[in-house]
Amino acid sequence: MLQLYSVENDGLKRISNTKITKKDVDDAIWVDLCDPTLDEEALIEKALGFDIPTRDEVRDIEDSARLYDDREAVFMTAIVIAGMSEKRPVRSHLTFVLTQKHLVTVRYADTLPFKTFEQKCSRAPQAHTTSDLLFTSLLEQIIQRIATVLENVTTDLDAIIETLFEKGVGAESPRKKRFRPDLQQTTVRLGRHTALLSKLRESLLSFNRLLTFFRQSAAPWLNEGARTKLKSLDRDVQSLTEYEAHLNAQVGYLQTSTFNLIIFDQNQIIKVFSIAAVLFLPPTLVGTIYGMNFENMPELKWAFGYPIALILMVISALIPLYWFRRRGWI
Repeated sequence: MLQLYSVENDGLKRISNTKITKKDVDDAIWVDLCDPTLDEEALIEKALGFDIPTRDEVRDIEDSARLYDDREAVFMTAIVIAGMSEKRPVRSHLTFVLTQKHLVTVRYADTLPFKTFEQKCSRAPQAHTTSDLLFTSLLEQIIQRIATVLENVTTDLDAIIETLFEKGVGAESPRKKRFRPDLQQTTVRLGRHTALLSKLRESLLSFNRLLTFFRQSAAPWLNEGARTKLKSLDRDVQSLTEYEAHLNAQVGYLQTSTFNLIIFDQNQIIKVFSIAAVLFLPPTLVGTIYGMNFENMPELKWAFGYPIALILMVISALIPLYWFRRRGWI
């Protein structure tokens, strides 16, 4: 899909022509290509005079393939996270091609920052009148979205901490059933957060490299407003990178704690079975001895043999029980 935007009356306006021409591209300040077709790419390349990177080209991980100059155009590719609203985050490549007159974005996912960016431009039209101001404002929108996602992760981690360590703890009646968290579901949630934070770390790293390259490459024709915003974006990316590292360490701690709780529960189950086996072992021994039918057993014809055997079984079970309670094992 191809969308063109121009500056009219100090504001960003979408060009809504049914048939896009070369003149429309020349008049546009922002060319947005979302999962473009070959014909759309060819039209933009012919109108602007440079090649649009293909989907396969932007997947290369080396900086020389993602960040480079070509005459008066600066080519920059970063990684964004799409699918957050459906809770199925995936990596997607986003390419910026910036000239002194045009901003071209090539993307393969309809992410939330692009959906809301037009509204942001309408609220402050004077701040989006040049390609570099438009570019830095769009970067700011994307980085704010990353910050929102990290805040959502923090909220869910706080809920997990409360579930694992706070619910059911404190002064409560011994008869009251203690709350038991679903540790399997908790492990799944933490695993998803690990995968998401890994993608966010890669995204923040790509934007950090992008900002450094852009500040060096486009320095001669940058507006003062764009320079100021770049410094702010640098600080934001650095702080978000540190915050992501903190969250990643917290997730690791919670994963270890969850595994320890699972092992603790398993040990408690094994402990119950072990105690039960020990308690029933002496009565079983008594029953086994007196269950033998040898002809010369002296107790075979006792009148009180049966109740005595039962009493011995009960006593033999109570003695280990008393011993376990005295030692504090149960």
